[in-house]
Amino acid sequence: MPKFFSGSGVLLALMIFMGGCGGTGIPTGAVTGTITINGEPIQGLEVSFVPAAKMRPSVALTDAQGRYKAQFVSTQSGVVLGPCVAQFAVYRNGNYMHNFLPAEFNEEAGENPALNLDVTKKGLVFDYDIKFAREIPPYVPE
Repeated sequence: MPKFFSGSGVLLALMIFMGGCGGTGIPTGAVTGTITINGEPIQGLEVSFVPAAKMRPSVALTDAQGRYKAQFVSTQSGVVLGPCVAQFAVYRNGNYMHNFLPAEFNEEAGENPALNLDVTKKGLVFDYDIKFAREIPPYVPE
């Protein structure tokens, strides 16, 4: 599976809003779910779905309950059909160069079978509980 540099919140915004007008015509499947850390919801966690095909990733941010909905471009939700890898990033206090989660949840996520997904036209619900021992600062909206 390809590795993807889990960029910053700026990258997330660019990926969502660079879609332009109308859909892309690229087939996607709806991907939603809940991400928790040690069983607790986390707000502002960036979820990227990096397709095996050389296409842009779909992205999402979790809400206060840890829920998300993947977005391909601003005018098209979902994730490109086929295999992909789910990657996670947590940035805080405007520091988009420091992901609080270790590489096993982003650059090395492809090595974890639970993070290798196959998106179909039916879409999927992908819930995941990240096991992480260190503390993550609270979410503060920018």
